[in-house]
Amino acid sequence: MKQPYRIVISGEGGQGVLSIAKIIATAAWMQGRTATYMPFFGTEKRGGISIGYAQIGEEPITVPKFEKADLCVALSQRAVARLMRYLKDDSVIVVNSFLVKDLTDIAKWKPHSIDAASIAREQLKKPRTFNMVIMGAMLKHIPGMSEEGFEKALEKAFKSKYEKDPALRELNAKAVSIGYQLG
Repeated sequence: MKQPYRIVISGEGGQGVLSIAKIIATAAWMQGRTATYMPFFGTEKRGGISIGYAQIGEEPITVPKFEKADLCVALSQRAVARLMRYLKDDSVIVVNSFLVKDLTDIAKWKPHSIDAASIAREQLKKPRTFNMVIMGAMLKHIPGMSEEGFEKALEKAFKSKYEKDPALRELNAKAVSIGYQLG
């Protein structure tokens, strides 16, 4: 049995960590692959520990948790320490360089540093879209994941928000596209 592609995303409550993992798993499932999503979070709502796990495969995934990840994402400096146990020699790391300034512990993996918060604030004029930029960067590293398939998952996840604010659809697509180019 071929191993599934394993993803761990870590950050602080309120950064969209769990939403990112769920949308990635949904996108894979909507593209005909098997997928699992598992959230982990502290009791605090904002600023507490938040970790999202996703796996994407071609065969049934029997265990949602794993020990090593193919793709690790850190949205804050504290998240870097939480990711260390999931790293293996060939792990890909994506970090939000707006909040992750010290790359010393992960330097040997040559992390992809994306200043998602600045891009969201300055180019997109919407700070909360930083996690869409990160998702775009992640897509570049997930085998078999298409941007079009991902947009369908966003459509599903944000259906009610898109109905209230149709401009959000285009904004999210632009954020994902920027992240993909930088990934």
